[in-house]
Amino acid sequence: MTDRLAVRLSRIGVVLLALLAIEAVVRGGLVSRLILSAPSTVAVKAWEDILSGELLAHLTVTAMEFSLAFVLALTLGTAFGVVFFRFRLIGGAVEPLLLAFFAAPSILLYPVFMTLFGLGSAVVIAMAIVTGTIPIMVNVSAGLGGVERIFVKFGLSLKATPWQLFWKILLPAATPTIFSGIRMGFTFTFISVIAVEFLLFSGGLGRMVSWRYFIFDTEGLYSGIAMVIVIAAVVNSGVRLAEERVRSRWT
Repeated sequence: MTDRLAVRLSRIGVVLLALLAIEAVVRGGLVSRLILSAPSTVAVKAWEDILSGELLAHLTVTAMEFSLAFVLALTLGTAFGVVFFRFRLIGGAVEPLLLAFFAAPSILLYPVFMTLFGLGSAVVIAMAIVTGTIPIMVNVSAGLGGVERIFVKFGLSLKATPWQLFWKILLPAATPTIFSGIRMGFTFTFISVIAVEFLLFSGGLGRMVSWRYFIFDTEGLYSGIAMVIVIAAVVNSGVRLAEERVRSRWT
């Protein structure tokens, strides 16, 4: 058994033990069912949501908003990261300000974005772009700037063009840091989309969870939360797989 397989099996075991513990606590009456639902009943509710089409309807809205926001965040983050790498003075002046903004609870700015973009998907996408762009941008700049100078000198000694230097040396060497930023950008983009949907009651999975919270549908609430977690885990695994393939191609 490989170490990676052992880690995955251990992770699955921990999750199963946690679910069994919650099931026992709820079934034993130690916690009110208005506060916590048994995983078995949550699974039944999730299956009903799938069969009824309610989950698909909300998921379609969230997927559209997240996809557009993440693509734009990835594009803007990569572009600005390269600019900050090439122009160190600009990067040194702007990056600390962006990091300070990123450290603040940017979700508190949603009234401003709501005023600018209204109550539809536009405000959800706009806020998600802001929160997703910053970690990508900072990591792209840091990754390219952290490449050992000896690699650059080696490329110059071989008379590599600027494009060849960037594509063959800088980008492969910076891949771990860049993909770390991409994963962070994905996470914060997804969180922002769900959070703004929840707050504004605008649509998507966030609206579904918010509505069930207000009507005290505990099983439906945890069903929605579980679906959000599963979707995030699946897409994040896809990003990790893409990183492994890119790194294996360049190494």
